[in-house]
Parts: sequence; C-alpha cells; structure tokens
Amino acid sequence: MSIGVVIVTYNRIEKLKIALKSFENQTLLPSYIVVVNNASTDKTVDFLKVWKEKETSFSKYVINLSENLGGSGGFYTGLKYAQTLNSDWIWVSDDDAFPDKDALKNAKRFLNKKYSAVCGAVINNGKIDLSHRRKLNFKWCKVISKDIPKKAYSQQKFELDSFSYVGTIINKQKLRMIGLPRKGYFIWMDDTEHSLRLRTVGKIICVPSVKIYHNTGKEQGVSWKAYYGVRNEADMYRRNLPKRYFLYFCYFGLLKVKINNLLGRHKQFNVLAKKAYIDALHRKQGLDSTYKPGWKSAEYKK
Repeated sequence: MSIGVVIVTYNRIEKLKIALKSFENQTLLPSYIVVVNNASTDKTVDFLKVWKEKETSFSKYVINLSENLGGSGGFYTGLKYAQTLNSDWIWVSDDDAFPDKDALKNAKRFLNKKYSAVCGAVINNGKIDLSHRRKLNFKWCKVISKDIPKKAYSQQKFELDSFSYVGTIINKQKLRMIGLPRKGYFIWMDDTEHSLRLRTVGKIICVPSVKIYHNTGKEQGVSWKAYYGVRNEADMYRRNLPKRYFLYFCYFGLLKVKINNLLGRHKQFNVLAKKAYIDALHRKQGLDSTYKPGWKSAEYKK
C-alpha cells in the first residue's frame, strides 16, 4: 500500500518549504511528491527547480501552471498526473498543511482497498479543528452538515461523510471509478463534492493518530472565497442529489438575501451571495471577474 503525495501551492513559498520538509522527514517516506505550482508570482519556480534536483529516495515532480487555476484546478491537475504514477494511495495537501513525522506510517496500517479515503486529525493552533471531518443528514430537501464531535477522536478510527483535502489520502482505484475534482470550482467545496462521490464507492474513515498541523488565521470581513463557497455548494447539490436539494438551496438562499436586505443586515455578504446563487442557477463555473483572490469586502462598490 504505497502512498504518493500531491501538494498545491500559490505564493506561499515559506510555508511550502515547511510542508515539503514535513514529508521528507516522515518515518515512512512517500513514493513520490508532486508539487503543482499555481502560477505563483514569488520565487516558487526557482525554489522548486533547486528542490527537484536534490537527490532523495522518492521521486519528485513539479508542474508549473501558466495561470492560477485555484485550489480546485490545482488538485485536478495534480491528481490527474498522479494517476499515471506508481502508488496505491494519494495524499492531497495544501502548502500550509504539515503532517506529523509519523503520519504516513500511522496511516498505512489502516489503508484498505475497501475504503475510498483515509483522513487524519487536523490540528489548528494546538486544538483539533472539527470542521474538516463531518457527517451529513439528508432531509427531504435540505442537507444538514455537522462536525463530528471531539469525543470521536478518542477512537482508533471513525467513519465520516465529508472531508476537506487537509490530510486526506485517496484510494487511487476508487478515484478512477468516480473521477477527478471539479476544476471549475476554482476554490472551496471541491473536496466536499469529491467526498460525496467517493462515499458512493467505499467508506471514508478518519484515523486520529494521523495528525496534520494546519495553523491558519481567520479572515476579516467578507472573504472573496465566500462567493465560491455558496456557488459551488449549490452546484454540488445539483450534480449529486435530487433536483429539489439544488432548487431549495438556491431559492431559499435568495429569499434570505431579500429579507436581510429589507432588515439592513449583512449588506456586503448579500451582494456576494445573490450573485453566487444566480450564477449557480446559470451553471457558471471558473474564476469570477469580481471575486478574485485578494478581493475584500470594503473594496466592493455596488
């Protein structure tokens, strides 16, 4: 049960260095590391050129994209390439996720071809970040997503329905069955949507002894990423669930926007969300012309 690694990076060279060192220092080394550079404008290209030439006991591959395809496009590209390489499982990772030195060794004990994915416990600022592993409850027209409670992490393993790509290892055979991530999402919800498909071909489990450190701060104001979260969640329902889930999400969301506008609440988010719901109804994908990386709510002018 060999494990390869796919890392997607964009303009975070110092974090990328730590991430790569975290995999290079594993007690069980990966079969290979693929780094997808999402058209970084810092010195990532030069660094990766030097990194690739350093001799190691595992293979190294670098894909320098000519444009920023977002996390979704990056993982699509990396996983597509990794399917041609020699490994049974593929660890997917952002450049700001750093596995504990025993992560791959601890994961390998649980890799079983009946599973579609094996996830680790995400540690954020010294605490388990519960938001990365979730259970889904499907009502008549609504999906209720809940964090798996902290007490579950005292078990050797537990099942889940939805994961983030932080510290997730995907069964390559199952990946071939259900397909690659939705590259048109650009960012956010690509991993959740992938979870919905992977859970149809095998169980997804979390192994808490597999630890990943992911120290991230909170963004201030309305993030540009929120647009993609709303738009892509709607698209996820459209593709994977009966039509009523998609229609309820969009039209009930638009109703909430209208009510909030009347009450004078969440003005910046209302503008963003309304556009996201309408774009989802029109099946729009890719990078939006307004909500690009770096956009901040205070900069938006109606």
